[in-house]
Amino acid sequence: PGAFNNTVYALAVMGLTAELYVAGSFTTTSSGSANYIAKTSLIGGGWSALGCGSYGCVDGVNNTVRTLAISGTSLYAGGSFTTAGGNPANYIAQWNGTTWSSLGTSPNNTVYALALSGTNIYAAGAFTSAGFRPVNYVAETSDGSSWSASVPGINSTVYALAVSGTDIYVGGAFTSPATNIAKWDGAGWSALGLGVNNTVYALTVSGTNLYAGGAFSSPGFGVAKWNGTNWSALGLGMYNGGYS
Repeated sequence: PGAFNNTVYALAVMGLTAELYVAGSFTTTSSGSANYIAKTSLIGGGWSALGCGSYGCVDGVNNTVRTLAISGTSLYAGGSFTTAGGNPANYIAQWNGTTWSSLGTSPNNTVYALALSGTNIYAAGAFTSAGFRPVNYVAETSDGSSWSASVPGINSTVYALAVSGTDIYVGGAFTSPATNIAKWDGAGWSALGLGVNNTVYALTVSGTNLYAGGAFSSPGFGVAKWNGTNWSALGLGMYNGGYS
């Protein structure tokens, strides 16, 4: 695949259709116009926009996409946009392979992270309400329409989100319930050891390990692993921090 005219923030692969989705702050690809999100076949071929892209039809979304998540043949995008396919869709939208749709009365500010668990969709970001309900930077929907608070007590922006079973891991620039990273087990919060010393921008779970990336310098330089008990650095770390 070719280049984009601006930053790429998120990637996702849809195995059922063998497609790679790329999103960010770009508006063109090597194949032509694509508003902040594009796809290509893993088998080969150029980039294409998500939508008809013809006169009178608006493809993609109207501002930066920060995160992508896939469930079956549905693609979910979160970011700082307010329309998708030309229709209202505040900060989060669903692409079904043909058309865009909103997810009810969406969060009231940027969505930086998405995570899926069963039929539940979790969104995290800079928002304080979703579905006209107060939420603390993380919200959940099980029907793609009505939103509820997922976790209490977070006091600032969440940039990263990971779900493992009944555990929800959050990372960001907050100071409560812990500093920059914490775990919610459905009943209460727990800190992850001494945590990290600066903003967390990326989280992913593999087996029993949680990996975090961000602007921190301890317990690792930009990237570190939590094994459920202790933190460890990953080699020499990353020169410019770890971002999703």
